[in-house]
Amino acid sequence: MKTIKSFIGLTLVLFASFAFTACSNEDEAMLFSEWKTYLDNHGNNYDYDDNGRCFGDGGGISTENFNQTFIGHGWKNYGTWEIDENGKRLSNDYYSNMFGVSPTYYYFDNETQLTTYYHSDAEAGAVKKNVISYSFNNRYNGSSRTVLLLESDKYLQITGWTLGSQPSFCMVHSLGVRSNNREIYGVSIYVQMTDKELSDLQNSVK
Repeated sequence: MKTIKSFIGLTLVLFASFAFTACSNEDEAMLFSEWKTYLDNHGNNYDYDDNGRCFGDGGGISTENFNQTFIGHGWKNYGTWEIDENGKRLSNDYYSNMFGVSPTYYYFDNETQLTTYYHSDAEAGAVKKNVISYSFNNRYNGSSRTVLLLESDKYLQITGWTLGSQPSFCMVHSLGVRSNNREIYGVSIYVQMTDKELSDLQNSVK
């Protein structure tokens, strides 16, 4: 419970930085509990392929459901956890001890383009955006994996999604590269923004 409370506190800080309206503590705890099985990859280790890319189990969202659920909506980061070299999810939120680094937020413009939002350290934390092309693949490399192929060989793997009271999804993705050139991967929960949250975010871009 202590971990969940700490996690809730971090989430509220992150949301406040974008002038978001945070959910209640009860909603936060319920959302974490709802996604814990997916975060822990159904009790299995996450897999690394021969190229060092990390994937989880689950997914399977159809093109129709993806378009209906994701496109035209903004998605805020609820929490991110690093996956270690053995395929285990680490317990601490990835951004809790990170300075000058913030999670990415997403807006799916259409079936081939998404916009990412982030804080720029080089510009005193100003909110910046990037427009990125992507392609949807729900049977990646012959496996039942829902993968969004991005530019520069990056990808987002959707491992679960829900249309509950708080539409949300779970995904595996790259977090960056360490000094030894090893790609860092993590698993995140994203929650659908309200119209006001999305508008506030888009209007805050410098």
